[in-house]
Amino acid sequence: MTFVLLSPRSGAEVLAAEYADFLSYSGLTPAELEQRPLDNPGADLGSFDGVEGVFIGGSPFTITRPVDVEWQEAISQKLVDFIQVESERQRFGIFSTCYGTSMLAHYLDGEVNSKYSESAGTSEVSLTDAGRVDPITGALPDRFTALTGHKDSVVRVPAEATLLATGETCPVQIYRYRENVWTSQFHPEMDAAGITRRLSFYEDEGYCDPAEIAETYARFEGQDTAAANSLLRCFVEHSRSSLGMVS
Repeated sequence: MTFVLLSPRSGAEVLAAEYADFLSYSGLTPAELEQRPLDNPGADLGSFDGVEGVFIGGSPFTITRPVDVEWQEAISQKLVDFIQVESERQRFGIFSTCYGTSMLAHYLDGEVNSKYSESAGTSEVSLTDAGRVDPITGALPDRFTALTGHKDSVVRVPAEATLLATGETCPVQIYRYRENVWTSQFHPEMDAAGITRRLSFYEDEGYCDPAEIAETYARFEGQDTAAANSLLRCFVEHSRSSLGMVS
C-alpha cells in the first residue's frame, strides 16, 4: 500500500465504482491503493505512516444543502484537521476532488455558495498563470474539458490557497492549498463511462433533471477528457518524486 483513497460516501457499489475510477486514471494497482470508506460519523481516517500520497474522493455532502448534518460535519472536520496537519508537516501530497474544494473553502475562511453550481455535464477549464507553473497542473494544456456536477461553488478560496484553474461557468476549478494540497471542482477520475456509472447512483439527488437523464448520459459520449484524467497520474508521479522532501 503506497497511496490511500479516502471516500466520504456510503454504499458498496458506488464505493467500488469510485475505487475503479481512481485505479484507472492514477496508474496505480490494487496493491498500491487502499480505499478507506468514511461512511459514518465515527469512521476513522487511519494511519498514514509510510504513505506516498492521499486522494480524497467526492461525496454527496454539500455545504449549502447538507444531506446528513451529523455525518457530514464529523467527517468534514476530520478531513480538514488532517489536511491542516499534513499541509504543515508536508510528509506527502493530498489531492481532493469535488466536495473537497468547497469543504476547504468553507472551513478555512473562504466563501462558498451555489452561484456557480454546475449540472452533471462537461465544463471547459483554463489554467491560470500560477497553474501553468504548478508541479502538477503545469503538465496540462492551457484549456481542456472536464466532467463535473456540483451544487456548491467556491467564490473565494482560502487565504493560503493559489488559484490554478478557472472556467467561464465556474471560476474556481482547481486550487492548491499551501504547498502540498490540491483540489479540483471537477472529477479527474472519471471519463464518459465513469460519470454515467457514478450518476446512476444519484439520479434523484439534484445533479441533473431526472426527466432528462437519457439526454444527460448521451452528452457524455465522445467527450475527450484525457487532459483532466491525466491529473491523477501527474499527482502520483509528483508525490513519488517529492517523497521525503520534509522529514
